Amino acid sequence: MPSKRLVASYIFDWIVIIAIAAFGGGVNNITPYYRPFSLLDLSISFPFVEKEKIPTWLLIVVSLAIPAAIIFLVCLIFVPGPTASKRMSKAMIWRRKLWEWNTGWMGLALSLATAFFFTQCMKQLFGKPRPDLLSRCNPNADAVATHRIGGDGMGLSPLWELVGATICQQTDKSLLDDGFRSFPSGHSSCKFAPLGSLSPF
Repeated sequence: MPSKRLVASYIFDWIVIIAIAAFGGGVNNITPYYRPFSLLDLSISFPFVEKEKIPTWLLIVVSLAIPAAIIFLVCLIFVPGPTASKRMSKAMIWRRKLWEWNTGWMGLALSLATAFFFTQCMKQLFGKPRPDLLSRCNPNADAVATHRIGGDGMGLSPLWELVGATICQQTDKSLLDDGFRSFPSGHSSCKFAPLGSLSPF
């Protein structure tokens, strides 16, 4: 049986990983930077769609469940490997399997937690509008002059100016806030993060 000190160290490691993920989730509650935008910007004029093409449950399956299952099966079947001493007892073999399993899952969890944390922090800092921002924003087109921040397009059209998020008539703050969290992609970072943990397997 592993010593109490060793078990405590593993528990502490998992607590740190959970804390990193929790901080990432907490950052999401902060109001992001509202980057100025133009009402005539076609790149942010797409309609708002409630159902994502890749839902959250599928993202969890692809980035967490499948990699975790691969790590578990590899540790169960191939550990300790052909180079291990044939004199190893069954207890030692299972102890090695459990150690590899815990280490593999810990690496996977740490990669996902840190990717989530840094992605959320960068989303808040960059404030890049989503392609459906104008649909989320529901801007008051008659109040451009009041909310104007900058731009040199007044000669082309009164709407061809940079305005602030104060022009938005959207009452759902969480929906509007999420409209300024386009970059970096949370889906992409969560799908990329497990690759490093899976590479040894």
